[in-house]
Formats: sequence, C-alpha cells, structure tokens
Amino acid sequence: MGGEQAVGVHEDEVVLEYEHHLADMEDAVRLVSRKNGRAALIHRPLFLVCVALAGAAAFALGVRDDDGAGVSFGVMFVVWPVLMYFAPRLTAERLLKANRHHGRIRVTVGPEGVRTVSAHADLRMGWANYGSYAESERIFALRSPDKAGHCAIVLVKGGVRTPEDLDRLRAILDGRLRRV
Repeated sequence: MGGEQAVGVHEDEVVLEYEHHLADMEDAVRLVSRKNGRAALIHRPLFLVCVALAGAAAFALGVRDDDGAGVSFGVMFVVWPVLMYFAPRLTAERLLKANRHHGRIRVTVGPEGVRTVSAHADLRMGWANYGSYAESERIFALRSPDKAGHCAIVLVKGGVRTPEDLDRLRAILDGRLRRV
C-alpha cells in the first residue's frame, strides 16, 4: 500500500470524489458573492445588520411622527437585509436541485485543467476557463475568467483521499490561478 497509486491517477494530479450537499453549495454561493468586488458589500452580515438597524430606526421614527413614508422605508430596510441574508441559501437550493442528478462526482485536477466525471457527464475544461479561485473551510470555488468571476466549479474539500491531497490541490491551483 505504501507506494501504490490508484489506476489512472498521476502524481501531478489530485482526485476528489463527492456528492453535492446544500451546505457546500451555500458556502460556495456566499464565498463567490463576497469576493465580487464592491458589490460584495451587500452580502456581508455586518452590513446587513447595519441596514436592518437603520430600517428599524426609520420605522420607529415613522410610527412616532405618524409619517407613512418613514414607516414604509423602515419596513423596506428591515425586510431587504433579511432577504439578502437568505438569498445564498435559496440560490444554493436551486443549484443543488439542478446538479443532484449527477450523483457521485469524480473530479481530477491536474496540469491540463479539470476533468469532471459523473453518471451523466464527462467534461474536461482547461485552465483558460478559470480566472481565479477562492477558498473556504469547506470548498474551493474556481471562478470564471470574466470580471464578475462567477463560480465555474465547486471542489468539495471533503472529497480528497488524504489531507496531503488538499495541500497538493492548493499548490496546483496556486500555480495556475490567482487566489482571491
């Protein structure tokens, strides 16, 4: 066992095997949203809390002064941050529903790019299809090369075979993509 390698796996590649779960998809949506420049501010919990507090104050002042516009703005600025907080979960649920039929996924990351094999697909994408990557505790999100950097693929850390594979995967990504 010591020096054996799985058939078809090269030393300069990392193989991950996993199924998508809601927590992983939600983590990816939140991570990518927070890495998208100035627009990312609206996805920060602290910002959402500040807007909700300002809305509560506007609502209270509107009620006190019998000002319909103040009450309306207050309600709007309390409801909006709540919706923004739950938006990543709703988006992740839709993404999971769209991808769940693939079942168990095998992803190979190597010098030529990323190969994804599932029950219904065998897809190879070269490094030019990715512009950068972001990392959280649960996932790596490989982002598209456009300015918005939307997520192109989610690599679930729990899918690696050994802890050393995480370090190797990070080294491969650092050698090919900009980390954000």
